[in-house]
Amino acid sequence: MTESIEAKELDNGGAEAIKGFNFQKANLMLIAINNYEKNNFKIYIEAEDDIVVSYEDYKAFIQVKKQKHTLSSITKQESKKINGPDGKKITKLLPSILEKNLRSGTEDDTYKIFVKDIGNSDKKLLNIKKPGLICSEIYELGDQAKAKIIPELPAELINKIGDFYFFISPINEDLLEAEKYLIGCLNEIDVSVDNKRGRAVIAELSLTIDQKAQEVLSEKVDKEIKSMDINYFSKVFVTCKTLNEFDNILNSLGYNAVATKQIRNERLKIELNLTKLKTDMKKALEELIEHDENLIDLSNKEIIGQLVRNFESSDYSRNTLISVAIECLCEVET
Repeated sequence: MTESIEAKELDNGGAEAIKGFNFQKANLMLIAINNYEKNNFKIYIEAEDDIVVSYEDYKAFIQVKKQKHTLSSITKQESKKINGPDGKKITKLLPSILEKNLRSGTEDDTYKIFVKDIGNSDKKLLNIKKPGLICSEIYELGDQAKAKIIPELPAELINKIGDFYFFISPINEDLLEAEKYLIGCLNEIDVSVDNKRGRAVIAELSLTIDQKAQEVLSEKVDKEIKSMDINYFSKVFVTCKTLNEFDNILNSLGYNAVATKQIRNERLKIELNLTKLKTDMKKALEELIEHDENLIDLSNKEIIGQLVRNFESSDYSRNTLISVAIECLCEVET
């Protein structure tokens, strides 16, 4: 990941600011938030391009650039000094931003460059499309823009520019403002962001993106190891409805205020690092439902108590076990 936004300390109950948060990560999160429920949705991190998005028959290759760009800047070849065969320095021309973007995929795919802004004179040569397939609005090349770009591209890439678009990102360079914006987007799709959960979701996404980005593709490494899909996002993006059901059961159990708060705080960790415990406890609950004929006479607290006793030998705290048991009960009831 490049082009990092300067990290700032934020008031989060003593927790550190989200590490490594940057413009590229934030835009990847924005794509995921707005699109993760699409059929067969996947995002690949630093595979063939900065970001690769696919769902159904759609595939997009995305370059993310924090700066303001123009048609000239995206087609300009960068130069690099390297050692020649005789040991002397020579200048090597590198592919332009646009050429690197168009080199991936096929003529059936889509290509995008995410930018902070587009130069005013060039923006007049572009046409706005609302909405795009994965973005709120995109800018496609008009005839004059194509005429400026075509002479700067290798001949074999010219047929792809009809499927090339700019996206002006709404993500702010300032970490705090970018984070607030993403939390607002989560709230718009009914993901719970209360009790600092919004920051927890962004921190989890940031960590996973880092882990995926560090994987180096080779013949022995499956490309899928660099992907995030609807199954992952559905676990992280917990809706307000789900948490309301959790709170309804928790409040019916009669625990004191301190215990209730601690159990609710443990709920934040379930999708992030308690998935194995949840799977095992859910299976235990299903077996209890199937084999206990007297279950209908038990209260929620008694059912949860049975589940907790089944896992008391584990290394988890009692509050963690109660929280996961409530979550399992919510899912069985829905």
